Amino acid sequence: MYIYPKLLRAKFINRYKRFFTDVEINGEILTVHNPNTGSMKCIVEKGRDVLISKSDNLKRKLSHTVEAFFVDGEWVLTNTILMNKIVGTGIRDGEIPELGNIENIKSEYTYGDGRIDFLVDCDLGRCLIEVKNVTLFDKTHCMFPDAVTERGLKHLRLLMEAKEEGYTPCMFYICQIDRPFFKPAGHIDPKYAEALYDAVANGLKVFTLHTVFNEDKGRVYLEKGGELTAQL
Repeated sequence: MYIYPKLLRAKFINRYKRFFTDVEINGEILTVHNPNTGSMKCIVEKGRDVLISKSDNLKRKLSHTVEAFFVDGEWVLTNTILMNKIVGTGIRDGEIPELGNIENIKSEYTYGDGRIDFLVDCDLGRCLIEVKNVTLFDKTHCMFPDAVTERGLKHLRLLMEAKEEGYTPCMFYICQIDRPFFKPAGHIDPKYAEALYDAVANGLKVFTLHTVFNEDKGRVYLEKGGELTAQL
């Protein structure tokens, strides 16, 4: 369980220059930092409720950060920088039972010519875990990515290289909205979709997890997400 600091509710107005978002709060327009670099095409809609946090760092150009959008009756967490903290806390708290007993966990593990989000020694073995935040969806599926991702392809390559050295490669797709199924967004990035299915066929373990956010208490829980759709 991850606990957010105090959050403020506002209304989304628009997003621009990728990292800037205007919101309305207490009748005033406030420009806040948007840490999500994706397209957010299913999320950004004028008038939607958002949650923002305030930093005590006086050196920051923008003191506030947008953390979540209210979509289809639930909060979609969009701060990708915090997602690894949420997942790390969930691993330590036993919210991913498939991992079994956790003996050791390291963040930002250097492997080959890149870095993987977590190295976890557990009942599944010596797991290398890469985390992806999922905010693209339709009526039945959560999907990743929401834009072409060369970085995502590199992570898949690193994970499969690690398998040859005895690691257990794992992808954690953190679905921000509750849907029964998950699939790679082949209509957006067919190379990534093909690479993911090839990796699964060769031993990659895919975990789809859904975040459950309690606004009143500021708590985030992880639960099992939708089933990975078989390759068509």
